[in-house]
Amino acid sequence: MLRVVLAAALATAVLGASLPAVDGARTDRTATALDSSIARLSAAGSALAVGSDAPSDPAVAPARTVALSLPRPTWTAAAVDYVAVGGSPGGPGNRSVVTYAVESAGETRRLLSVPVPVRTPGGPVVFRGRGERTVSLSLRTTADGPALVVGRGPS
Repeated sequence: MLRVVLAAALATAVLGASLPAVDGARTDRTATALDSSIARLSAAGSALAVGSDAPSDPAVAPARTVALSLPRPTWTAAAVDYVAVGGSPGGPGNRSVVTYAVESAGETRRLLSVPVPVRTPGGPVVFRGRGERTVSLSLRTTADGPALVVGRGPS
């Protein structure tokens, strides 16, 4: 009987000691996946800016869509509170930045490395929940010159 109690106590102690590491790994894995999506977004924006002309008519503007995957919480993936392109949710837009928050990790900011300014006409484009989301990018001429206009892609 004493061996069973000791085994149970030892198992509980090992589990309790390992759970923070598991939680950290979940958060890191999710952040790495989001960083990969942000790198694709940045590459698509750069390709548009370098390889296309910026018309003033949005109907003929060159465009791309990039998929973002917001995972559902599992043992191997942490929950994503939000992903915002163009600035923090509730803040000003038109920033060359993507911010995201993964459960219990706080907000992370990643710069978009694009050669033209980013414009988000309605403020930052914020995605919440889980699943595939698409971001639309189009290269347009504005009063200040060429700009990468970011919006929600088709659902």
